[in-house]
Order: sequence, then structure tokens, then C-alpha cells
Amino acid sequence: MMKKIRGFSLILCACSVLAGCNKSAVDVKEKAGEEIVSMEEAEYSFPEKYEKTSDSGKVKFNCELEVPENIKGQAISTVDVKGLYRCDREKAWTIFGEGKEIIEKPETPVDEGRAPEDYYLFANDESLDINEGITYGSSNSKYYSYIGVTNPDNRAVFEETEVSFKSGEECITELKKIIDELGYHSEDLIFACYPLNFQTMKKLEEQYLQEGYLAEEKRKESWSQEDDAYFIYGYQKYEDIPIFHEMMSIARVMAYDTPDNAPIQAIYSTRGIEKLDISGVYEFEKGKQQVTLKPFEDIAAVVEEKFENILNDADYEVTRAKFYERVYLDEKQKYKADPIWYFEVVENNISKSVTLINAETGKEIFLQ
Repeated sequence: MMKKIRGFSLILCACSVLAGCNKSAVDVKEKAGEEIVSMEEAEYSFPEKYEKTSDSGKVKFNCELEVPENIKGQAISTVDVKGLYRCDREKAWTIFGEGKEIIEKPETPVDEGRAPEDYYLFANDESLDINEGITYGSSNSKYYSYIGVTNPDNRAVFEETEVSFKSGEECITELKKIIDELGYHSEDLIFACYPLNFQTMKKLEEQYLQEGYLAEEKRKESWSQEDDAYFIYGYQKYEDIPIFHEMMSIARVMAYDTPDNAPIQAIYSTRGIEKLDISGVYEFEKGKQQVTLKPFEDIAAVVEEKFENILNDADYEVTRAKFYERVYLDEKQKYKADPIWYFEVVENNISKSVTLINAETGKEIFLQ
């Protein structure tokens, strides 16, 4: 009897040992699996900065990569574009048209599938245009436009000045409230601004008159501190990825990541909104598939080859590289979205151009 008990105990011990071994083996296997996964996750990530000179010295990369923190350089979900957000017409009229005398309201033809367009010219020289988006201009807005306050070439001059009626952040907050009332979602937008000092605008107007860019009859009667303003602009984002809207793909001059190409633009003065333009804001939905992104080095190689193959003596420097989600109309006139890389390339330290590369296929997107 004691032998049986002793034998049974030995069997139990052996089973325990084997069980422990198997458990350890499973733990090791699971741990190894975790390490494999973590190694795969860490296999590639976009560099923070990319510096390289081609063998010939013709092409040089010197740029920090502008990439959202949630993009790690492997794969992202596809994006479905449900369509354009449409302005709340009733709210737009309440904010910008109610109580004003209409002197002109022409009938505007409507393209198939697009929202009807209502244009109003008011007796006080204000205007309001409502379609999918909205364009509003006060009686003073034309003077800001005449002297090119949204022109990127004038931006540096304005940024050296300041205005004191409100901070830029306060004006952006006020604009966001209006944008939300109009049916858009300000949390889906990336805003920035710069000041428009009246003295600087007066000098710029005089310069434009002297250089023949502005006719005398378009001169503002007087400029005062009341004309101080901010130019506010906003780009849309989805999943923290900035949106390269459809108009930016139509022509080279529209492709630049500059304030004047932003889908939301406003001039906010001491009097309030002087100008508001909203167009090309989309409703997105997360896709069900994954897009595998090419390593940045592969994308950069495409850019390098492009400029290396130009038969001239020029030097090219890539100064910006930014990750975008590009929205465009396909051959069937349906909205599509693809991840792209946006590059700014400077030729001989003088002229600048834009190159777009599909982040999945590595193929260039040609602009007209």
C-alpha cells in the first residue's frame, strides 16, 4: 500500500514538473511572440529630419518631416469621402444677411449634383454668396483684397507688426463660433493667423499705386486703427492628417501650402468679420482597408531621380516634406482620398516648385 502511495506521489510530481515545463514553454513562446510584434512595430518609422545630397550634388534634401504623431510609418486606414459639408443657409442668412436691403440677386445656374447658389448684393456694398460653402464680404473687404493681405509674398511684412484690439487667439475663437453655427466643425480644422496693421496696409497700398498694381480710383479714402485686423486661415484635418483639398491639385499655382490656398479664410477687424470664405470642406468616414506606406527613403528617391534627370546646370534643394491626405475627383467624378507626400523644392536658391508623391505607390502626381 505504501509503495502504491509512493508511486502515485512520484507520478504527481512528474506531472507537476511537466506541467511547469509546458507552462514555461508557453510563456516563452508568448513572450517571444510579443517581442516579434514589438520588433515589427518598431521595424520602420519616419525620420524626424532627412538630409542627403545626391551623388552628383545636383539634388539636396534638407528638411524636417511634417508628419502627425499618430503616423508611425507603416500603415494607415483608408479614408472614404462622403462629400462636401454644406453651409447652413438659414444660419448664414441670419448672421450675414438679415435686415439688409437687397439690391441684386441674380439667378445662378446650378451644376448637377451641386448645391444651389444664392448670391446677394446689399445696398451697403456688402455681398453674400451661399452654395456648399459661403463667401461674405463687408463694404471694407475690397480694400484688404486690393493690397494683397492674403498674398504669401506680403506675409513676412505683416508678421513683423502687431495690432492691439484683440489677440489672434481671441479672434480665432470668435471665428470658430461662427463656423460651428454655420454647420461646420471647428475641431476638425487647423487654424493660424497673422496681424494686419493699418499703417503697414497704408504703405503697401501706396507701393501698389506707385508700381501700377492698383488704380487710383481703388485707393481707400483713409486708413485708421479701426482697420487693424487679422488674416485667419484654416486647413481641414482628419485623424490629425492635414487635408490637401481638391482645388490644390488642379494647377501648380494652387498646390502650395500657403494661407491663400486654405479652404477657410477670414479677415477679422476691430469691426468684426470683414471677409469670410469657406469652400472645400469634406465629410469623411474611416475606410475598412489598410494602406501600406512606403519608407520615406523610397519616396525621397523618386524625388531625387526626377530632378537628377532634368538636363540643366541647376541645383535643387528640398526644403519641405509634409504628409497629407489628398482629396480629388476620379474619372467618374467621385471623391477619392489618398495619402501623399508634399515637397517644396527650391531651384538655384531662387524659384520654388511643388512635387507630390503618392505615399502608397511612390508615383508622382502630375500637376497642370
